[in-house]
Amino acid sequence: MSNAKWSKERYDAAVLSEWWWFTPYDKDDPSYWQNVSKDDEMRELVAMEESLGLVPQWVRSVGIGYLPPCGLYTFPQPLLQVISLIGAGDEVTIDETFKQQCYAADRDRKRAAQDYCLCLDAWVAGAEPNDPVAELDAFASRRIDWSSVCADLWSVLGTRTQKKELQVELLLNAVRHAVKTCRWADDAGTVFCRGQYLGNYKANSDGTVSYGTYLHSPRARRIVDRLKELDPEWEWAKMSKVDYGTWWLCAPKAFRFLEYDLWAIGKGHPIENGQDVPGFLHCEDTYPSQDEAAAWYSQFCAALEAWWRGNNPTTRVGEAVSQRLGERSPVKQWLVRVFLKKLKMYEATSGIFNGLVHPNPQRKRGTRPLETDQ
Repeated sequence: MSNAKWSKERYDAAVLSEWWWFTPYDKDDPSYWQNVSKDDEMRELVAMEESLGLVPQWVRSVGIGYLPPCGLYTFPQPLLQVISLIGAGDEVTIDETFKQQCYAADRDRKRAAQDYCLCLDAWVAGAEPNDPVAELDAFASRRIDWSSVCADLWSVLGTRTQKKELQVELLLNAVRHAVKTCRWADDAGTVFCRGQYLGNYKANSDGTVSYGTYLHSPRARRIVDRLKELDPEWEWAKMSKVDYGTWWLCAPKAFRFLEYDLWAIGKGHPIENGQDVPGFLHCEDTYPSQDEAAAWYSQFCAALEAWWRGNNPTTRVGEAVSQRLGERSPVKQWLVRVFLKKLKMYEATSGIFNGLVHPNPQRKRGTRPLETDQ
């Protein structure tokens, strides 16, 4: 370990100092150095980096810094992608790889969201529960009992009021905005919801496109203004499980969050802690099995720990990790240790991530199996 004095200047000069988004070590947090300065492991990681000399350029792009703090609905693919890019150790390969990160959703995810949008749009339009079922049965991306979904949705929303109509319309606008703006390798706002104005188009320097937040359209602002008139205390804004301004289609339980929002709208008050909300959208297959996620994650972290220390993981998950990482080098071992540190920080700071890999037995839902090497 380096004998140099542990200081803010020394830490700030390290490449790894840029990789702690969504943790108390993020440089955007005014107290980040106060938090970092007490962490002996971070001091060791900086010393490891310094011992490497000049850090290769490719390490800045492997994805540790922008790792999704929710785990993403494709979990554990973002984690596997990071170790694959570390294993590649090649700037061209890394730069040409589409990164699974926040606000990334593929076409299947968007189609599933649009199916739910049809349900919500039918309710806003004043249709009966059975009216959209034939279309859903014919064209929906998932073969579920749409008759039951619509009947339950109408029941959950209950007696129609102007306030409820506005809340559902605003939520519908948010989901559509997410469908339009969430990027993927073959779709960056160029295919979905092209016929809907959801905010001003902007081409970003990184090649992506955006439309502001979903509250940037005049339609959304008019809805908000009317809701403020109907509910000056803003109780309507306290009901959402997600941020009013961004709807997280990319989150593992995005459609479960949609159930929570709709349940709260129907009941007319926020959901209380510990309250059980029934699953009425039949969305369990859209997020990972938490039992499988927890079991896999434990072995994955153990494999990373063994690998960076120079040992060969012996589990099937560990063998897959070793295969992705390839031949050991000091740079790779340092990166793997930093990556493991970032995962542990997310466990401590991100409730969504922690809940995914350490599920509460009373709150577990989700049936989609994990897609891993093992």
